[in-house]
Amino acid sequence: MIEASERAVIAVILHKPDLTPNVLARVPCEQFTGSNRLVVEAIQGMRIARKAIDPGTVTTEMSRRGTLARVGADYVHRIATEFISADTLPYHLDILADAWRLRRLFQIGQRIADATQASDADSTTIAQTAAEHIQGILDWAEADRDDLTTLTLKEFLSGEDEPYDWVIPGLLERGDRFVLTGSEGLGKSVLFRQIAVAAAAGIHPFTLARIPPQRVLYVDVENPRAKLRRALKSLRLAAKQAGGDPDENLWIECHPPGLDLTQPADEAWLVSRVTALQPSILVTGPLYRLHAKNPNDEEPARQVAKVLDRCRSAANCALVLEAHAGHALESNGKRTIRPTGTSLWLRWPEFGHGIRATEDFRPDNRVVEFVSWRGDRDERDWPKRLRQGGSWPWVPATDPNSEWTPHKVLGGAS
Repeated sequence: MIEASERAVIAVILHKPDLTPNVLARVPCEQFTGSNRLVVEAIQGMRIARKAIDPGTVTTEMSRRGTLARVGADYVHRIATEFISADTLPYHLDILADAWRLRRLFQIGQRIADATQASDADSTTIAQTAAEHIQGILDWAEADRDDLTTLTLKEFLSGEDEPYDWVIPGLLERGDRFVLTGSEGLGKSVLFRQIAVAAAAGIHPFTLARIPPQRVLYVDVENPRAKLRRALKSLRLAAKQAGGDPDENLWIECHPPGLDLTQPADEAWLVSRVTALQPSILVTGPLYRLHAKNPNDEEPARQVAKVLDRCRSAANCALVLEAHAGHALESNGKRTIRPTGTSLWLRWPEFGHGIRATEDFRPDNRVVEFVSWRGDRDERDWPKRLRQGGSWPWVPATDPNSEWTPHKVLGGAS
């Protein structure tokens, strides 16, 4: 029965090689027996090398490996003629998986029997060891229901490199987590909203170059509705004057009391909206307004991060989050731009940047440094300095009509 199921599984692979990864994730090569194991080992090697799999190529590969003579020159072709519908594949995989578990249980039983005969045998130790091994079999049986496969290094690095999936070229791609900080009254919230409106309008928020318009969900958990409306009207006007139109790409939720993402109701509220709207960018914050507990405690922050990551996965979107900076001074005498609260927010995002007043900052020269407070996890084109005024509230601190020359930063933080 087992040998017949092995042949049936191989036959399906030979005719439908695209099923190979899921098959070998469920029943690895070492679970096949005799001649069938040699065939499957050849197939596995060909899959890793991205070679075409069919009866002829598998026979050639086994000849190259020196294993063909051990099974017979026509063995693979004979299996191929026994092709069984792929619909029966789960049935045969269940048989092979159960056979492996039975073999493991038999081996465990033998080891237990041998251990009980030792002169220093201890029943408690033997029972605990047996229970651990049996639990491993039960865990494997549970995981065995999934169709997932883990890649080897060779598989993982094979093929062409995947291109960046940009939402803002050079700055953010899908899946990124970006936290923007700054002190009160400096214009951080304005820049935060500018990123949202510009992206929705198809405008790069710093270079002002045209980019593909992005679907943006903006969830404000701090400002009252009237204030937010006034702020967004001016940005909308700037976008339209620049030739963009954010009207149909930007969704707004205004929650001035804040959200508590440690509570199931608020978690469901946010995740449901992200899931329904499928934004490419979720913009929200500040972080301290996303839960009602002590901002210095890591556990509620960890729960918030988990919800935000859930949103990120639900829409494959980039996260752009606002955070407030602390009041402490750094060693250089400048005010810190790191986010307040638990150090989790220093470790969690891929990118953490803040704006800080320059030494010559004054009412008629509102220029800020755009500074990283953690090493970036990938190379990006962030501006060095920004100034207020011009066609948008914030523009690079050069002539707005000149070509923007950003610096590239690449950190080693994880």
